[in-house]
Amino acid sequence: MATSEPTIDLVATQVVLWLTASATSAEQQQPTQTNTPLPIDSPTPEEVSATSTATETTTPTSTASATPTQDLSDPAVQLGSPAWSQDFSGSASPWDFDYPQAEFLTNNGYLNLIARENSNWHSWYVTSPKLRNAYIEAVIEMPNCSGLDRFGLVVRADSDGQQFYFLSLTCDGRWGFFRMEEDVNINEILSYQPSNQLSDSMVNAHRVGIWMEGTSFKFYINGIEVGSATDDTLTGEGYTGFLVAYANTPGYTVRVDELSYWTLP
Repeated sequence: MATSEPTIDLVATQVVLWLTASATSAEQQQPTQTNTPLPIDSPTPEEVSATSTATETTTPTSTASATPTQDLSDPAVQLGSPAWSQDFSGSASPWDFDYPQAEFLTNNGYLNLIARENSNWHSWYVTSPKLRNAYIEAVIEMPNCSGLDRFGLVVRADSDGQQFYFLSLTCDGRWGFFRMEEDVNINEILSYQPSNQLSDSMVNAHRVGIWMEGTSFKFYINGIEVGSATDDTLTGEGYTGFLVAYANTPGYTVRVDELSYWTLP
């Protein structure tokens, strides 16, 4: 898929392999890390992020009342009530962990994903639900970020937490779809690209979703389909989670307000 900076995007997906931390709570593991010396002549990754617009509108009727209209192409409307949902309103969640490179902390109604210390160090954590065919959606906010700071919604992670897919959003208005492999090898499936559903500021809440069915994937922002892809590498069920990395803002924080999934008809 064409972007204004395809070469830079490709470089970015390779350069971000420098530093990584990961963990799988379902296996009761502590985060593990891989340190790879930074190549002296490596270019600086460049990426962009995303923001959104509201998808619900009101349409006047012939009476004095106004009736909200719903987009039936929105999976959250089409599929009805979710099979499972977590709003992080408690004092803890299965995603909580603390590590020098990152902290995932449930507080004030959010799961806060905090990237700290090394830039371009990807930290992720995966746990249940374990899904194969489903629509999964997270409501997120990125209130203080810039440039290449990024968030990922992780699906189909293997039992070691080293292989998975992730839908990534960056702070300057783009999204992309990637596959993490063993030895911290990130494969680009869809390069970072802009979307009209991403607003000028990630301060606004965004609904970010993946419809996965066999080898097919569709991607949604605020209930609007923004792209699709096929990949036959990870076809079984896998764990779910989140990924975070900063490029510009030490202490960059993503706030996850809600995580839900729907079974497919």
